[in-house]
Amino acid sequence: MNKLKTIIFWGALWGILEASLGWVLHLIHFKGEVLLLYPFGLLCMMMAARQTGETATIVKVAFVAATVKLINLVMHPAVPVFHVTNPALAIFIEGLVTWGFCMYAQRKSSRWMLKIPLAIGMVFVSILLFRGWQIFMDAYVSVNPGIHKSGGTGLLSLWIGRSVIQGAMLLGAAQFVESTGQPIHLARWTARLAVPFLALSIVLNSIL
Repeated sequence: MNKLKTIIFWGALWGILEASLGWVLHLIHFKGEVLLLYPFGLLCMMMAARQTGETATIVKVAFVAATVKLINLVMHPAVPVFHVTNPALAIFIEGLVTWGFCMYAQRKSSRWMLKIPLAIGMVFVSILLFRGWQIFMDAYVSVNPGIHKSGGTGLLSLWIGRSVIQGAMLLGAAQFVESTGQPIHLARWTARLAVPFLALSIVLNSIL
């Protein structure tokens, strides 16, 4: 039960940060919101992994945060589908990439020099997967204006730049967990605040 509450707490906290900070960044028309929100997601996933001592917790935390987003499909049926599914899928893909990279990084045979290109490459692949999802949704479910903006080499350069920055963040987060692998003592607080944080996350994601 404590592990479940830990997962709910960190997943809900991620949802709260996505809703509140994401809303502020959108309000001020900040262009690089992904790069600012990504470290917070990493923080929530890594703290949960440290607390439970299980790498698989990373994906579960991402699943909770993504599910909170998807609730808006029911609460706001008039909102374009991609406004809900895009961020939810992005969160879950981030969880999968983080889990996959941490699984490799924890292997005794893992090599430091391979970790750098692997982190960057995994982030880049995740961007391509997300783009593929956007194209699919635009073609078969709901028109997504972002797909029809001009791209070309400028868009590719943007993706590569994002991959390098987010890959460095991923590598740093994984090294943090690897070097400080002892569980952190937050069980008392995560157990008490898991349900309230989940409720707050749902509310904020619904109104912001």
